[in-house]
Amino acid sequence: MKRSGKLLLISLLISIITIAAIIILTVPEGLIDGLREINPFYLFVAGALHVAGWFFWTARIRVLSSASGMPIKFFSTLKIVLTSAFAAAITPSYAGGEPARLYLLSREKNGSGGVASAIVVSERAMDIIFFGFFGTLSLLILGERFSGYISISVAFTVIAFLFLTTGVLFLVSLFRKESIKRLAGFVVRPIEKAFPGTKDSIYREIDSYNVVLWDYIKGGKKNLLAAFLCTVGLWGLEFSIPYVLLTGLGIEVDFLAAWAGYALLMLVVMIPATPGGSGIAELGASVIYTAIAGSALIGIFVLLWRALTYYLDLLVGGITASFVVHDLKELREKIDGVFTEK
Repeated sequence: MKRSGKLLLISLLISIITIAAIIILTVPEGLIDGLREINPFYLFVAGALHVAGWFFWTARIRVLSSASGMPIKFFSTLKIVLTSAFAAAITPSYAGGEPARLYLLSREKNGSGGVASAIVVSERAMDIIFFGFFGTLSLLILGERFSGYISISVAFTVIAFLFLTTGVLFLVSLFRKESIKRLAGFVVRPIEKAFPGTKDSIYREIDSYNVVLWDYIKGGKKNLLAAFLCTVGLWGLEFSIPYVLLTGLGIEVDFLAAWAGYALLMLVVMIPATPGGSGIAELGASVIYTAIAGSALIGIFVLLWRALTYYLDLLVGGITASFVVHDLKELREKIDGVFTEK
């Protein structure tokens, strides 16, 4: 079994065991009786919100790819999104999503590594802006409720540092591309001896990446705005899922608090410990939403939330990757490369 397959199995086991433990501790009436508490309509709405998020993500990539001179058909882009969601779900910090998108975008007509990199980096930058704003807002809204959790405070500090580092690297790649070239040249020096021309090829991709980014900034302000609105739509839908599920379970919760809690939860999930944040996501959700909405049925909430997001990404994304995307072996190698780097 490939390493990615083994870690997928491990992540599922960790997730299932963690959810089972939370249900045992917080749902004394048992799983079946707990599930009967959910209103099917709200369950459907929560699932529809996540699926709609895929379409906003697809729209964002289409906007950025069209602005890069690499228009992609809707369903081709949707396949990239679903495959990327699957790759992200089986890697720590969801890190496998970017290599998968880079690989698939670069294989599109008029695509290249540089253009694909510019699209993916622009996506990540928009996500960071969104999470930076709502993460800060969340700490202001919910800070007092988590003052006793030292580990959470440490995690937020580490994640904030990683976001800052990513932002600095983005600015360096934008304004000092020669510095990036020197770094890349140093890294590939041993490879250059065995495969002459590798360095020049990488330099060309860096130039292409830099040109596309500046095209976005100088002449594509409308496209950037449209892409950012897609980002707001994507995460706005995802952030609403906990509120819908809690309401469907008959638990009264403030909408803004539920939103703020999800921002904190997503920051916790980014901790690079287990594939797809398994274990960490479930425990984080139980701690955060217990503080927001109380412990009643929190285990059922965690189960439904992971089923409609993480498990659904694994199912639909896995089917897409297995039966639709060509050259799956090479894609798997890209994903396995994330584990090797870790």
